[in-house]
Amino acid sequence: MPRDSVPIILHYKDSAFTVYSLEEYSQLPDSLKGSVEQQYYVDSVYNVLQYINTPAAVKEDDGSQDSGFSIVMIVVFGIIAFNIYRLIRQLIKEQNNPADAATFETDEGNEPEPAVRYLIYKGDELKFSDDEVHTVCKKYNPYYQKLNADKQPVFVERVQEFIRSKDFYICSPKGYKEMPILISASAVQITFGLKDFLLPHFSNIIIHPEEYFAYDPFRILVGNVQGHSISLSWKHFLQDYQNPTDGKNVGLHEMAHALQVQYLFRNPKRSNTFKEDYEHYDRIDDDVLNAEKTSGKRLFDENALRNKNEFWATSVELFFEKPIELKTQYPDLYESLRIVLNQDTAAM
Repeated sequence: MPRDSVPIILHYKDSAFTVYSLEEYSQLPDSLKGSVEQQYYVDSVYNVLQYINTPAAVKEDDGSQDSGFSIVMIVVFGIIAFNIYRLIRQLIKEQNNPADAATFETDEGNEPEPAVRYLIYKGDELKFSDDEVHTVCKKYNPYYQKLNADKQPVFVERVQEFIRSKDFYICSPKGYKEMPILISASAVQITFGLKDFLLPHFSNIIIHPEEYFAYDPFRILVGNVQGHSISLSWKHFLQDYQNPTDGKNVGLHEMAHALQVQYLFRNPKRSNTFKEDYEHYDRIDDDVLNAEKTSGKRLFDENALRNKNEFWATSVELFFEKPIELKTQYPDLYESLRIVLNQDTAAM
């Protein structure tokens, strides 16, 4: 995407986003564009920057270079002073009102409205009963609903262990008990056939209410894995579990990336069972990827065809959400995933 020569940083209550062009700004959600006044302000800033960065010979054509430049400098210094003032006010406000965690809200709506912008929960301090975990998974997780009765207690115990091993950061003043339970359940789901399932490299689960922004490059995301954190959009996470057969599930997708990082990239020279089994998948994924690029009837979306990491994560999504289609169209790929994950979802 073409960029203007100087970026603009948009400051909000608890975040700041860098925008490199008016085209990028126009693609922001309305909630982030702000008021009409703010949109006019951004447009004006870009006009100022374009004028400043216009070659002098071009400026002379309008016959008002000196007076125009003086006005521009006044506007620029005014904008800088205004933003410094806003930043100082925000820092003072945050020092006087530190954000402390509140208790989880539940569907009943009886909890008081928290006065914070984000919540932090230590997983080992969240005391959910096995009945609570069972009830939530039974209601929202189709995979859990298909499990035999004797497997469900094992699944619940793994969810409890996974929760205890993570810290949950909720980028919203409201938290729900379904958040740590269901996100942990998505990790347990793809690792249910494996002995090691805690993904210890990842200590943080970051939950955004909806789409969020990432830097370098500037982009809108619904989920990503970076450093020691797994980040997800709660809105998209719920939507994907409500439609369990469309082949799209951001929870499974990001947990698949995390699984890959944990066992393939974190200690690349260290041998483990997952890495050995992954070789079955690695021997045939190129053939399927190339077939998808040239096929008129695709099972994978465009994002999956970008690179092998995305192809892996999407393959895991399809393994759980469209197992019959995957097994029918690409039986070797399905069999390799069955070996890697030690599960047979088509038989559930």
